[in-house]
Amino acid sequence: MTNPAQAATALALACSLLASGCYNTYVVPQEEFRKLQSTTALSEDGQLQEKYKDNTDEFGKLLNRSEVDIVVVQSAKSEQVGVGRDTRLYVRTDGGRRYQLTPFNFSMASSQLVASDRDTLLPLSTLKAYEVDLLSTGKTVLMIAVAVGGAAGFIGAIWASSETKSF
Repeated sequence: MTNPAQAATALALACSLLASGCYNTYVVPQEEFRKLQSTTALSEDGQLQEKYKDNTDEFGKLLNRSEVDIVVVQSAKSEQVGVGRDTRLYVRTDGGRRYQLTPFNFSMASSQLVASDRDTLLPLSTLKAYEVDLLSTGKTVLMIAVAVGGAAGFIGAIWASSETKSF
């Protein structure tokens, strides 16, 4: 029979491993990630202005977006990813460290990324990946189901190993 302490440890380990699986991470090219800057930074971004010089209406939509608007970016795998105010954004450096950013509240100048709300200043040359994390409903439901099943199994194991069988 399984020791209850071992079962509790296994359950805690399984839940912690599954908790990291609740998000899908999309890698986004730098050119697409630039769309997620603050409107002030967008208006000063020469690379985006060059990209949209023939499509001023689309660039105007980016500049005039409201606080609740969703901005759609295309991932490196050509998936459309909607980014809103509550979406998790990250940049990853050459060393592998991941820095979180607030959507629509950072700027990418010619040589550096500045996120003043998070006290972040990074040279663009050190950034190797731009990432968007979106909540995965399926993975979250699966994690909850496994946790509930594990808890029920844990309680059942304790009940089965007890000497008296009463409720």
